[in-house]
Amino acid sequence: MTVFTVHSPGSAPQPSQQPLAELRQRVGFIPNLAATMAEAPTTIDGFNQLQRALAHSTLTAAEREVVGVTVSVANRCPYSVAAHSAFAARAGVPPEVVTALRAGKDDLPEEKASALSAFTKALLRSGGLVDRAEIDALLGHGYTRAQVLEVITQAAYTTMANWIANATGAPLDDVLSPHAWTA
Repeated sequence: MTVFTVHSPGSAPQPSQQPLAELRQRVGFIPNLAATMAEAPTTIDGFNQLQRALAHSTLTAAEREVVGVTVSVANRCPYSVAAHSAFAARAGVPPEVVTALRAGKDDLPEEKASALSAFTKALLRSGGLVDRAEIDALLGHGYTRAQVLEVITQAAYTTMANWIANATGAPLDDVLSPHAWTA
């Protein structure tokens, strides 16, 4: 049982109301995770700002979701695996790639997605101390140095969401329930 409130726009602290409204507009609903984050205006605002910035990265939405699912599986976060799986499907990630990501597989059906997931896993495994060969492997699949940094930013953003979801026990939204996952 959680001690955290899943806020509505009306129950959230006043400084959290605008970030929640922006999320509703951008995502189409206010995810329970964001509604839980609203308890701390700094947290929901930072989450919202980073999500907005990542939407303007040079990584495609599908690539960002490959990173999101990879990180969420590594952090054993059922809420975020479901959310990123749903968003991956919406972004056009093939179902067989999403299934492989959710299973934590290393060899994905798409080579570029496989390279992106492998780099993300190396990043997480090493705490960011990736070696030159791991960076070169990602660059060798057509990614740029700027995109390496964007992958790191996406991984950090997703890790923040994972830790908050895991710590607070934010309940899975009904709209995400078809993508439910257990660690």
